[in-house]
Amino acid sequence: MFLAADLARKVDPTLAARYYRLYVETGKHHNSALCSIAAVLITRIGACWRNGQRYELRDTNGQIITEAEGRAICTDRYKIDPATCQPLQYSPPPRTGRRKKESNKAAPAADPSTTDTTHQAA
Repeated sequence: MFLAADLARKVDPTLAARYYRLYVETGKHHNSALCSIAAVLITRIGACWRNGQRYELRDTNGQIITEAEGRAICTDRYKIDPATCQPLQYSPPPRTGRRKKESNKAAPAADPSTTDTTHQAA
C-alpha cells in the first residue's frame, strides 16, 4: 500500500493535495505522509468494493477527470520545491526522567565461580 500511495499521489489530485499539506505545510516526513495517504486509499478502495463501484479520479472541485488530467493537475498545482525535500535534522526527544536510572552496582559475572565449594575432611 505504501508504493500504491506513492503512485496515487502523483495521479489523484485530492491525494496530492493531502500529501502536499502533510509534507510541505505541516512538515511531516515523506514516509509518514505516505502512510496517511495509504490509509485514505485503503478506505476509498473499501468503499468502492462495498458499493460495487469503480474508483474515479476527481479534481479537488469534485469533477471527474482522466488519468492524464490528474497527472497534469498534480504536476502543476502540487509540485514540491527540491529545497523542501532536504532531510530534516534529527534531534532526539528530550529526556523526561521517566527512564530507569542506571545503577552504580556492577552486574553479576557471567562465568561460573572458580572457588571450590566442596568440603574436604580434615
